[in-house]
Amino acid sequence: MIHLIYTGGTLGMVRRPDGALEPAGIGGVLAHVPELGQVARCDHFTLEPPRDSADLGPADWLALARHIGDRYDRYDGFVILHGTDTMVYTAAALSFLLEGLRKPVILTGAQVPIGQVRNDARTNLITAVELAAAGQPQAAEVGIYFHDRLLRGNRAVKTSISAFDAFTSPDCPFLAQVGAAITYPTVPRVPAGPDHLVVHRRLDTGVALVKLFPGITPELLASLIDAPIRGLVLEAFGSGTIPATHGLVEVLADAIAARDLLVVAISQQMQGSVRLESYAAGRRLLEAGVVSGYDMQPHTALVKLMYLLGQDLDQTERRRLLATDLRGEMTAVAAG
Repeated sequence: MIHLIYTGGTLGMVRRPDGALEPAGIGGVLAHVPELGQVARCDHFTLEPPRDSADLGPADWLALARHIGDRYDRYDGFVILHGTDTMVYTAAALSFLLEGLRKPVILTGAQVPIGQVRNDARTNLITAVELAAAGQPQAAEVGIYFHDRLLRGNRAVKTSISAFDAFTSPDCPFLAQVGAAITYPTVPRVPAGPDHLVVHRRLDTGVALVKLFPGITPELLASLIDAPIRGLVLEAFGSGTIPATHGLVEVLADAIAARDLLVVAISQQMQGSVRLESYAAGRRLLEAGVVSGYDMQPHTALVKLMYLLGQDLDQTERRRLLATDLRGEMTAVAAG
């Protein structure tokens, strides 16, 4: 039995007489896929009100995690119908909130509404349900299914606003490749967790993301992080370098020392790993107290900060866990 969770998004949209798209509701979606019952028995729930994914945030991630946790023993898997714009944030959040997960939680969506003659919505929905019901251990985590691939949810990135193959997972193999048959490539395992599902119920949204750019000044950086935040994702250049501008690193060092700000550095590049020890500029960040985020994606690092800051931990333990692979979100070799 598969539990469908409808949150809104393009997949379930219909066109109004004035041409604008609006959510059709889960009933309208299922009316277009009567063959879904041949794949698996399904029931459904709607996260009210259905909406564009730009309007889904931490409170909704927590609600989804609680909903899945409350029904975990009753289903073989879960499929979440979600808009594509923030799907990777929701997937990353659920991967941290659902510790010890051993069933598929697959997010899917579409670039073209299910009511259109030519669309990707029907195939994405049917295949996501098939993967959730297959009983394949490699799918038993939070994933994103789109086009012909199942991706690790906290490693996925959206690469196109219009192409049907809109998602990929840099530095992480696909969990499954779908064609005439479904194949399961070898992928790094998610670190072992508890032997039962633990649903975490707190996120701290006092976090921010700053992208370094040539010419950024210490005054501007200080202004950008002079906010009531407890965590910062710093998008550095390459493998973790920062301009040698006098005072720039000191701004971060002062914030870390004075405010106990938790800062993690990740790369602006889609592939590759931050290694702060590799270059002198990176070592300056390391000495200032910045944590290496290795090959985490920016949105994953941001959500991981929310998760760790929401836990009852001391700052030393948060720093350790931030640089530790918890749910397959970073390459273990890189973090070693």
